[in-house]
Amino acid sequence: MTKWILSFFFLSISSTLYATTFMRTSIDNQLKEADSVFIGHFLEQRSVQVEDGQVATQMVFKLSKEFGLNSELFGLEEILVHYPGGTWEGQTVAVDGVPTFSSGEKVVIMAKNIDNRLWGLNLALGSFKLINYGKETLLVNQVFPKDPKVSQIRLIDFEMKVKGVKGSSLKTVRSLENHEKAKKAQGKNRSIASIDESLDNSEEASSQSSTFWLLVSLGIAGALAGYRVQRGR
Repeated sequence: MTKWILSFFFLSISSTLYATTFMRTSIDNQLKEADSVFIGHFLEQRSVQVEDGQVATQMVFKLSKEFGLNSELFGLEEILVHYPGGTWEGQTVAVDGVPTFSSGEKVVIMAKNIDNRLWGLNLALGSFKLINYGKETLLVNQVFPKDPKVSQIRLIDFEMKVKGVKGSSLKTVRSLENHEKAKKAQGKNRSIASIDESLDNSEEASSQSSTFWLLVSLGIAGALAGYRVQRGR
């Protein structure tokens, strides 16, 4: 796993329990370390056993905005993020410092890609709850909720930090349903444009034809009038 900014200590025998000591580090430094960042809603979690045999907690999030996940390319609406610890086949591994969320809660998560799995960066230190405070939306860290270095940062300022550190803004994630609707609407607009173009061409041709026959009729009428005048003489 990655070099966490924390340390683990073995505490008990009956169930494996690890306590965690966190070191304060700025959001900017965490962004430099993160492979991906996203804003989303927590949906659910479950325990799994990964390839190396360790027990992990798999958390599912609904994406709103993201950097580094290529959601549009892969058609992602939801993402899985792993954290150490959980319960698997009677074995419980408890890790103090893993973030906790309520269903539907809006959060910001930083993650590392390790062995083709996303792991939450720095456990709860790299995760934030989004709290509405007056007219502002703030990122509140679970570990240091009152420390202005890592918490209580405006969402708009955080997004600017992402752009400054990563060189790219968080991208809005459009649901597959809305994406399909947009494609259908685009196709429909193109069809309407083609029909309108055909009608315009048809009307233009009809107009040109009408003008031609009008000129022919006027020419014939003029010739007949001249002929009558000559006969009258």
